[in-house]
Amino acid sequence: MVQLVVSIMIFVICAIGGKLAYDALFNDPEITSFEESKWRNREYLGIKFESPFELSETEVDLPKFIKPFVKYMNTYEYDSKALCLGVSRSENIEGLSVDIDGAVKGMMMSLDADDDVSGLDYEASPVYKHYLEGRKITGKFKMKGKNAVITAELFKSGSKLIQILWTNLDFPENREVGERIMQSIRIQL
Repeated sequence: MVQLVVSIMIFVICAIGGKLAYDALFNDPEITSFEESKWRNREYLGIKFESPFELSETEVDLPKFIKPFVKYMNTYEYDSKALCLGVSRSENIEGLSVDIDGAVKGMMMSLDADDDVSGLDYEASPVYKHYLEGRKITGKFKMKGKNAVITAELFKSGSKLIQILWTNLDFPENREVGERIMQSIRIQL
């Protein structure tokens, strides 16, 4: 009986140790680090920026009530535990201009609807870049109970909309990566 209990205890300890070792080796870290040599100039959808990673094309399922009004929407993103960068470009049907403030509300409602997000608090302010009217969003929230921050920029030109979204767990190393990317953004419509 004692051997059985000892065997079970060893099994449990090994299982817990194995999980901790696996998480340490294979899960995304909460703090990111990139070598300087990894940083490259990138371009997606007419949005140029410097980053240490490539983005992947992502399919976005628009709400049914919005689909009839959108001619197209393309999205690319990089997502890890520590940080996320997403860029998208869309165009409304002919004759329907972009409501930039509505786009801000829609983006924030979408983020807030995520089950892992709580306590979203943000501000949006006017911004102009490359002769485009836009909004800059800055805010804080909790991602799975951990402090996180958001920076986003949205720009419109007639019926076209550009969205750039950056979120990261709130650590100085993650913020530095985000600030460097966001400061390097150049838009060409």
